[in-house]
Amino acid sequence: MKITENNLFAILSAGNWVVLALMAAGGLLFGTARFATGVLAGGLIAVVNCYWLYSILQRAMQLPVRKAVRFAQARYFIRLVVIAVIVSALIIYQGINIPGLLLGLSVLVVNIIFITIYISIHKGG
Repeated sequence: MKITENNLFAILSAGNWVVLALMAAGGLLFGTARFATGVLAGGLIAVVNCYWLYSILQRAMQLPVRKAVRFAQARYFIRLVVIAVIVSALIIYQGINIPGLLLGLSVLVVNIIFITIYISIHKGG
């Protein structure tokens, strides 16, 4: 499949779910259920965060420049606070496995690395 500007987010979105499923299954297979739950929780936060950020940027692009900047900054701050509260609550009240949570939060980064390698390999062809 050729990756273009038009389908990049769709591929990134689908890839996030695939990477999350593989990482959670790997966590369960090679770790514990508690570790896999941490990976799953972190991955879900990362994937939802990606969709949320995309939505914010899409809406900001429709606004005049001055309003767009304030809109994006305010939403960015709110998004970070919400994520911080969720992660803190998972650690403090649920006793989530922290290494698993951190691994899950890296789902998007891992996916971007895979996509970059794929594009690099297929660019010449």
